[in-house]
Amino acid sequence: MGTHLTRRLPAAVAGLLLLAGASGRAQDVLSAATKAAVEEALQDERRGEAIYSRVLKDHGDVRPFANVVRAERRHASLLEDLLKARGLALLAPPSGDDVPGYPGVKEACAAAVDFEVKNVALYDRLLAAGPLPDDVEQVFDHNRLASLDHHKPAFERCGGAAARRGAGGGCGCRSACGHGCGHGGHGQGGHGCGCAGRT
Repeated sequence: MGTHLTRRLPAAVAGLLLLAGASGRAQDVLSAATKAAVEEALQDERRGEAIYSRVLKDHGDVRPFANVVRAERRHASLLEDLLKARGLALLAPPSGDDVPGYPGVKEACAAAVDFEVKNVALYDRLLAAGPLPDDVEQVFDHNRLASLDHHKPAFERCGGAAARRGAGGGCGCRSACGHGCGHGGHGQGGHGCGCAGRT
């Protein structure tokens, strides 16, 4: 799926929900399995938001965490809308008591790569489990592609940049990069930071 289509998916999902409401489909009850799948995905996205928020709290406004945490909120909101459109109550967010902390950005980036890999695997399993309503399938596809194509590569690049910075490379992943820090594989004025990513 192309990048432009990926960026349009949230609007497309909203359109599906509006159509469902107009036709009465929004009142259809999700199967128990599909409802459980949406709730599992929702809790995973909330978990990601909590982990990345902890990184920002501990290490400041570092990228790509500052960008991806907003994306996690959007992904959770899309999943919540699937339940709200059908009049279903939302689960309480995870307590956050067990959210890990990391000694540095390099370690946080490595853990984030692992989280995004597991997030993609979760959506693979949920999508393969059986037929899904169109709006549910579209949200799952959108969130999966964002993790696979944007979040995971951004964290991989950030992990490499953090390692170079620790060795004196000088490329920071702050929201306002200093001299020589690029925002991509080969960023403006530098090479290899790539910390912003697309969310």
